[in-house]
Amino acid sequence: MEYTIFVPVIFNGDKLQKVNSLLSLIKSKVSKQKKIIVGIYTNTFLDEVLINQLKLFDDCQVFIYPNSNLSFYEGPYIEAVTKSIEEFKPQMVVALSDEFMKSVLARVAARFSAGFAVDCFDIQFDESSEKFIFLKPAYGSNINAKISIKDSPITFVTIKSKSGIECLYKRPKNVEISRKQIEIENKAGQISFIEKIVIETIDNKLESAKIVIGVGRGIKDKDNLKYAFELADLLGGAVGVTRPLVDLGWADKELQIGQSGKIISPDVYFAFGISGAAHHICGIGKPKLLIAVNKNKDAEIFKIANYGIVADATQTMKSFIRVFKERLEKC
Repeated sequence: MEYTIFVPVIFNGDKLQKVNSLLSLIKSKVSKQKKIIVGIYTNTFLDEVLINQLKLFDDCQVFIYPNSNLSFYEGPYIEAVTKSIEEFKPQMVVALSDEFMKSVLARVAARFSAGFAVDCFDIQFDESSEKFIFLKPAYGSNINAKISIKDSPITFVTIKSKSGIECLYKRPKNVEISRKQIEIENKAGQISFIEKIVIETIDNKLESAKIVIGVGRGIKDKDNLKYAFELADLLGGAVGVTRPLVDLGWADKELQIGQSGKIISPDVYFAFGISGAAHHICGIGKPKLLIAVNKNKDAEIFKIANYGIVADATQTMKSFIRVFKERLEKC
């Protein structure tokens, strides 16, 4: 029996690469005979450049659903995704985990009386029960919970971006792309658009950075974060933090790395004042080079570091900044 997996995508240009990574994860974890259908929901025109990006979704059927009624709130998307699921009758619905999509799928899952696992980072298959197991952080990210959804007509799950796998397909291969009309009732009169407020955030590009400066409580003071940003700027990288810095109010949630934050996969990771707790380490992927700085010679981070420095994190950051500035001036 062919196993059908439906992947709904609310179109956002910079999201397509993340969707490709999600598809790679699905293909690597779901070994049974399967058909993967991707639904792209958009109220804008997709040009040829974007269509070519969709061709990277190898071994998939891709349906583009253009509809002007798809707007700023969840209602129209709930209707659209529901109709797609009714048509394709998938056994599993998998999507990228963001706040908007979780809100949409929660309501769609309720319509089908289906189970829903959110913010997972891995998929496993249990041979004995023939059930899929979804892994997600729990109890303050101190453990990995295994979630099994039983007696559900459809399994719904959202996966956090960059959950430990690179894209497997780099060139256009076997993919079918079609445009498909879907009828959505215009319910704009029920909700009025009043105002759009853009919140200024740091343009950090943490998830795509090849070099990441990670900082933890070992930097001792919020003011010392400025050295991490200065070092990241020198190296063309980004800054990430551990959960305690977010809890203390020292850094924005957008900078948090780990199971309850962002999942990254840099080539080089600097860990300044980071102890090496499992829920943080699971978020850094497998960097080619990990340089750790910590005053505690027994810190867990040293067990996985390529290079370890037993020293004060902030003072070492300052030294790195000075050395890199000198080297750059000579170039």
